[in-house]
Amino acid sequence: MKTSDDFELLFADAYPKFTKNLVKAYGNLTYTEIRLCMHLRMGYSSDKILENLSISPSTLANLRSSIRKKMGLTRSQYLTNTILCI
Repeated sequence: MKTSDDFELLFADAYPKFTKNLVKAYGNLTYTEIRLCMHLRMGYSSDKILENLSISPSTLANLRSSIRKKMGLTRSQYLTNTILCI
């Protein structure tokens, strides 16, 4: 089983500037919110995200809502599309 550190290293190799750009643009995100954004950037399904982050579906929904709010997105705007542009 891959550890959190393994995921972060693989992610950094695939998207070396993403986390820096994300924090620069949205410095008020928590560590967990940043990790969710990383998973969304990798194109992971909700089920895979739930498994990797060991969170419940309601926690995932709350995190997505919190990130949307911090990014100034409305409910009709897609979080993943915004993340793909970072």
